[in-house]
Amino acid sequence: MKKMKTLNIPTEKKWYRCSGCGQKLLIYNDTAECHGVYIRCKYCHKTEEIKIQKH
Repeated sequence: MKKMKTLNIPTEKKWYRCSGCGQKLLIYNDTAECHGVYIRCKYCHKTEEIKIQKH
């Protein structure tokens, strides 16, 4: 019997917001995983690490 591979199909998009001012920084889907990536908010100038975990 063959094992079936499960597909991670994105079903929902979400906004990643700045923890300082709440501004929308980037959009990601629910299959995303991320750590160790930094982005700077162009409104409050806070540098923030992007941490996204799969649920």
